Amino acid sequence: MWPLLPLSWLYGLGVQLRLWAYQRHWLSAYAPEVPVISIGNLTTGGTGKTPIVVELARGLIRAGKRVVVLSRGYGASEPLAYGRAIHPQHGDEAYMIQTQVPKAVVIVGRDRVQTLQQAITEHQPDYILLDDGFQYLRLNRAMNILLIDGARLLGNGQLLPAGPLREPLAQLRRADLIFVTQAVTQESMNTIQGWMQRYGKAETPILPVPFQLIGLQAVAPPPPLYRFNSPEMTALLDRPVIAVCGIANPAGFEQGLRAQGFQLTHCLRFADHHVYTEQDVQAIAARFHQHQAEQPLLITTEKDLPKLLPWLSQSIQEHTYTLQRQPTLDGRWFYDEFISQIPGLAETEAHAHPSTPSR
Repeated sequence: MWPLLPLSWLYGLGVQLRLWAYQRHWLSAYAPEVPVISIGNLTTGGTGKTPIVVELARGLIRAGKRVVVLSRGYGASEPLAYGRAIHPQHGDEAYMIQTQVPKAVVIVGRDRVQTLQQAITEHQPDYILLDDGFQYLRLNRAMNILLIDGARLLGNGQLLPAGPLREPLAQLRRADLIFVTQAVTQESMNTIQGWMQRYGKAETPILPVPFQLIGLQAVAPPPPLYRFNSPEMTALLDRPVIAVCGIANPAGFEQGLRAQGFQLTHCLRFADHHVYTEQDVQAIAARFHQHQAEQPLLITTEKDLPKLLPWLSQSIQEHTYTLQRQPTLDGRWFYDEFISQIPGLAETEAHAHPSTPSR
């Protein structure tokens, strides 16, 4: 860490200058006519942001609202200036949200202000969910949701590149609501509460949103879900596992599998948002064929699968699974308890739809 501290100080200076520019209105933020709900991190990912966005979008749709999810399409192999995320090449996380919430409209684009304006014109949403938007100060928002990993918290507390922080701890004050995700303990809740009393706003709600592992989803049709602790799952535990992922927190993915009793024969880690190549899959296939007589399992993440699947042979696809996990969050409950209670929003909705029942 120590050799990187001078770079962290320079990075921190740049961040602080940018924040000052917005605070003093040297840089201006666009105020859209549609309420924007931002979901983001203070650290460099691994907080379970995409599943949270999925559940919030589902909750809004169950409440009869039109939803646009705005994503920068990070890691896209074919970036779009503006467009709907209908292919993993447009951004793996954006595509995952679109496939899991087909009634939402997931838009990716380089300039998120222009993208938002065009999306509002084309789709007339009731709400905009701003994916990974905590640092995107060019847009005003009705609610700023900050996610903190309950297990890793804020790492060593240093700014990039010496640590995982994108901004100083003092920027906790911008959070209107905090979700403590992944593995949540009373100790982690107490720690975050202490941070908010020191750096943020003591009255900011802090909600525990632990993630639970559900099971394995088969890839080969028909794609059954093998739930953990079921007899079908027990039959899979004796087989060797090749774990493959390109996510921000590969250790968490692997630890989750080990906690369920899997023996991980090989763990292949790639960079977050990795775009798989033929060479990558040859390396994966080599590990798989080492144990072919034992019918190995290839287990990956929902985020990786669309990029990985086209490269896999039929024989490997028949033994490929994705780890299924979900946040313990009911999006409709969250809408009723928090989003619909945003000051001034209820009056705005009533004025916009005076006689329209829930769609």
